[in-house]
Amino acid sequence: MSTSLRSGQVAEAAGVNVQTLRYYERRGLLAGPERSNGGHRLYGEDAVVALRVIKAAQRLGFTLEEVAELLEAGRHRHGRPVAGLQDRATAKLAEVETRKSPT
Repeated sequence: MSTSLRSGQVAEAAGVNVQTLRYYERRGLLAGPERSNGGHRLYGEDAVVALRVIKAAQRLGFTLEEVAELLEAGRHRHGRPVAGLQDRATAKLAEVETRKSPT
């Protein structure tokens, strides 16, 4: 791993708290980190990016379950597509646009 960041550093860089970081890890939204010889969690810069994506998707109205599906699909871009995921994402974005638009 080129850059090793501890939990607090990742959380601060992504604008979340450490409990949120660990919760997303338990939910499978973030890959489990490597460990230092002393047992500290060590994350790469990709964890910061993933956390920012998760939080941005939540602000748009995506549930954590939907975010998990999107992240999983992104990890397997060249594999088999997730049935209906693109339609659900398109519908969710249309819903977000409707909420943003003044009535």
